[in-house]
Amino acid sequence: MRLLRLVLVDDEPILLEGLLKTYDWEAMGFEVAGSARSGEEAIRVIRETRPHVVLTDIRMKQISGLMVMEAIGKEGIDCLFVVLSAYRDFEYAQQACDLGAFAYLLKPIEDDKLLETMQAAWAECMKQIESEEKYDNWEKLLVSEEDSFLQVIVQRYVQNRISSERMEEVFETINGVLEEGDKFITVYADIDLAYKITNSLDYEAARFSMIQMLEERIREQFFYWKFENEDGNYIFILKTRDNASVRELKQILEGVKEKKNYPVIASISKPYKGIPGIRRSYEEAKKLFCLAGVSGASAFTVSEDIEEKSGRAYPEEAELLIVNAVRRHHAGELKEAFIRFIYGLPQDEDQQCQYMHRVMLQTEFMLRDSYGLTEVIKEQFQSYYSNLRNLNAARAVDVCYKILCRAVEVRAEIADTDEVKYFKEYISEAVAYIEEHLDDEELSIVSVAEHVYLNSVYFGRVFKNTFHMTFKKYLMQRRMEKARRLLEDGKTSIGVICQQVGISNPSYFSHLFKEYTGMLPSEYKKEYEG
Repeated sequence: MRLLRLVLVDDEPILLEGLLKTYDWEAMGFEVAGSARSGEEAIRVIRETRPHVVLTDIRMKQISGLMVMEAIGKEGIDCLFVVLSAYRDFEYAQQACDLGAFAYLLKPIEDDKLLETMQAAWAECMKQIESEEKYDNWEKLLVSEEDSFLQVIVQRYVQNRISSERMEEVFETINGVLEEGDKFITVYADIDLAYKITNSLDYEAARFSMIQMLEERIREQFFYWKFENEDGNYIFILKTRDNASVRELKQILEGVKEKKNYPVIASISKPYKGIPGIRRSYEEAKKLFCLAGVSGASAFTVSEDIEEKSGRAYPEEAELLIVNAVRRHHAGELKEAFIRFIYGLPQDEDQQCQYMHRVMLQTEFMLRDSYGLTEVIKEQFQSYYSNLRNLNAARAVDVCYKILCRAVEVRAEIADTDEVKYFKEYISEAVAYIEEHLDDEELSIVSVAEHVYLNSVYFGRVFKNTFHMTFKKYLMQRRMEKARRLLEDGKTSIGVICQQVGISNPSYFSHLFKEYTGMLPSEYKKEYEG
C-alpha cells in the first residue's frame, strides 16, 4: 500500500500525543509527516510538508481549525481535511463542510468510524493522484489525440475531478480553443423514460438515432464537446459568442423532435463566459433538465422560453430583489420583493410555475455558491424539485415563499447568533489590536481581519453584528475617545494627539472631533484647562 502524508493538529498536548501513538496510521495507508499544537503552527507545517490529509481539531485558541482550512484553501494547497470536534453542533460541521472538509468526526473518536473515514480519504487521494499521474504527460496526448483528450478534460472539469488551474493550463497550451469573448452553453438531451416502458424494444435505437441527428445539426453551427454523464444522459457543451445561440439550439431540438417524432426531454443553459462558464452552464443545464423531466414528455426547459411565451416580460428586477433579500437575510425585503414578483406573473398557469422554478433555481445557486446550503435548506429545495409535477401555480407560490422565508431564517440564525457567539474571542482579539494600533494611519478592516485570520468581508459582517455599527464608525469613535482623554489630560499638544490617533491631517482631525463632540479640539482643551 502506498503511504500518503498525514498531518495531525490539536492544541491539547495529551490529545495530540494520543493521536500520534494510539493509532496504526501505516495500516490505514498514511505516514505522519508532521504535527502541530496550534492553528498557526498547523499552517506552517502544512506549507512545509504538503500533506495529502490533515486531521485537525475544530476548536483551538487564536486560530481555529476552520481558520486553518480557510487559510490553506486561499493558498491553493490541495489536501483533504478531516475535522474533529467535541461539540455536537451541526453549524460547526456545516461551516467545515462549506470550507471543503472531507469528513467531520466527533470526540471521543470511535475507532471503527476513524478507520472507515481514513480509508475513504486514502481512496479519494489515490484517485486524485492517479488522475494527476495519468495526465502529467497531457502535452504528449494533445499532439496525438487533441480532440478526444479535450473532451475528457472538459468532462472531468464539469464533474469537479480536475481543477480550474489545470483547465487553464490546457487551454493556454492549445491555440484557438478559447479566445476573448467566448461563451459556453450546455445542452442536456434524452428521450423520456416513459417511452422506454411502452417501447422497450426500440428504446436504445431511438435514443441513438435522436442523438445522432441532434449532433449532426449542432455540428453544422457550433464547436462542441459531447459525452454521457453518470446518469447516462447526453451532454453537449458548445462554444459561442452569440446570446441568440440559445434560441437556435431550441429550434434545432424542436426540429429533431418533429423529424423523429420522439418524446425528447432537453434543457439548454444560458451562455456563460470563459472557463468558469463551462462548469456553470453545465450545472444550470443539469438543474433545468430535472425540471424538464418532471414536466412530462417532449419538454424543453429553456430560460428564454419564459420571456418569449409570455405577454408580460419576466420580472428580472423582482427576481434580483428576492435573491438579494435572501442573501441579506432580510424578511421584510423578501416579502416586498416576493409580492412584487407575483404581481408580475403572467395569466397562464404553466408559465407561472416556470417563473417560480426559475427564481428558486437562482436563489439556490446563490446560496450554494456564496454561503453553502445547510442540510435543512438543501432538503427543502430538493423536496420542492421532487414534487414539481404535483404543484399547481397557487400551491407552487405558497411552497416557494415558505422555503425562501426558511432560508432567510437560517441565514439570519447563522449570521446573527452563531457567528457572534463562536467568534467572540476573535472579536475580542481584534478590539485589543485596534486599541494598540490607533496611532497607525493605515489601520483598516483588512489589516485587522488579517490579524485574526478572517476574511475581511466575513469579519466586517460579524463585527457589525457584534457592535451594531460598521468597523469604520467604531474605529472613528475609538480614535475620538482617545483624543478626548489626551485633551482632558492637557499634557499633549494637538499636533501630537493627531499622530497618536492616526490622523495626520490637523484640519481633518479638527473636523472629525467637532463632528463627534460639537467642539473644536482647541475649544475642548481650553475648557478643561480652565
